[in-house]
Amino acid sequence: MRFVHVSDVHLDTSFSGRSEAVRRRLREASREAFRSAVDLAIREDAQALLVAGDLFDSERLSFSTERFLLEQAHRLGDHGVTLVYATGNHDPGAPDVGPRRLAWPPNARVATDRTPQRIAVHDHEGRTVGYVTAVGHATAREMEDLSRAFPRPRGELPEVALLHTQVHASLGAEAHHVYAPSELAFLRRAGYDYWALGHVHVRQMLCEDPPVAYPGSLQGRTHTDTGARGALLVDLADRAAPAVSFRPLAPVRWETVRVDGIQDADSLDRLERHVATAWQAARHADPAAPGTDWMIRVVLQGGCPLWRELRREEDRETLAGELRELLGALEVVVWPESVHPVVPVEEHRRRSDVLGEALRLLQGVRDGRERIEDLEPGELAGVTSEDPPVVERYVRHLLEGLDGELAARMLGTEGGGA
Repeated sequence: MRFVHVSDVHLDTSFSGRSEAVRRRLREASREAFRSAVDLAIREDAQALLVAGDLFDSERLSFSTERFLLEQAHRLGDHGVTLVYATGNHDPGAPDVGPRRLAWPPNARVATDRTPQRIAVHDHEGRTVGYVTAVGHATAREMEDLSRAFPRPRGELPEVALLHTQVHASLGAEAHHVYAPSELAFLRRAGYDYWALGHVHVRQMLCEDPPVAYPGSLQGRTHTDTGARGALLVDLADRAAPAVSFRPLAPVRWETVRVDGIQDADSLDRLERHVATAWQAARHADPAAPGTDWMIRVVLQGGCPLWRELRREEDRETLAGELRELLGALEVVVWPESVHPVVPVEEHRRRSDVLGEALRLLQGVRDGRERIEDLEPGELAGVTSEDPPVVERYVRHLLEGLDGELAARMLGTEGGGA
């Protein structure tokens, strides 16, 4: 059995707070990405397209999206591809809480509640090549472990489980509500050849044997959805050696570029050159398909002669507008995360007063020569591990470049010496 696995499409997201042109492009991008997933299924001779929840964004469903979805479902049917869709927390199956029901064609099957649906998948000759068992969310707040509703697979053909769930300890799980929580250990023992999951927007393979996978959101929606987005192409022809490959499909990418070393950026032009250089380096390390549109967040860090200007909204908007043109982006947001006056840190580190001692202590903690014995992992936002080396690496990352900010704060906002 060969299929395409997508999740978290979130069609008709409002994207409030952005310009009408940007909102229109982002809504259009979600449809483009889904159309590309359909194209992928047809081009790769897949027998099924699996949607692991959140196809819609709450009860929003525009007429244009309704027409679009039915057209894509019919396209799949014309090529002998079965569409299997399990509802999630954003598109629950109960008619009084989710989006309105669509008149799906015969090749489309929708699981709207915890009642398992076992769907036979056929090849172009009509032979059964495998089964997909799907369970959906009836409401927007499913708190039970829906994975326990799946029956033990039977038969000699590949068996796939389709579910929108938050697997405990999965990467990025903390950014999502704990709906339909499940345990990886149970999924591994359940007897399925592949778990097609949705809900967590970070692409990840939780287990290789059997594959338990999140494809990530099909099209990013916020600056937390960085990196290429798309679908997983899965081939279970050899049940002992399943083949899973990622295919980027999203026409719009959200990225954050961090820019430091801006001590000499004493004009708008020089600051923009620093940003452009950092952006080019990021794209060299992580290239994208030609024609990709970009939603860029520029995070400025460290000492900068323009620190006062960067604290003013009007100046940040001017910089963002020029960077949008310079980088050819759909939108740019400037975030002066820890910009401060330029301070000769090394000179101050040699002082014999409180500032010098604080800077030396900071350097020692960052280098690992000093330890903060009472630091509790649970007090650190962004780290979930209790492994001491992991915590130490996280603390050192937090302290990176903090010397100048510390010195600037202790010297006063003007950055002068004492």
